[in-house]
Amino acid sequence: MVAHLDSVTCLAVDPNGLYLMSGSHDCSVRLWNMESKTCIQEFTAHRKKSEESIHDVAFHPTRCYIGSAGADALAKVFV
Repeated sequence: MVAHLDSVTCLAVDPNGLYLMSGSHDCSVRLWNMESKTCIQEFTAHRKKSEESIHDVAFHPTRCYIGSAGADALAKVFV
């Protein structure tokens, strides 16, 4: 699976094991289908600061929420 333009900094797997989420220093979060190994969604989540961008990504254990935390001192939740 190739897509990020810079180092991948974090990974998370959804509670059902169907999706993988990756965060990168390229400021993007990508959502992957584990079965087909394809990127199904990409969005820019944070701004770079000191050559770093996204520190962590996570899935909510029971709801359709995902979250990210970045070097820009922001934590974001996406519905």
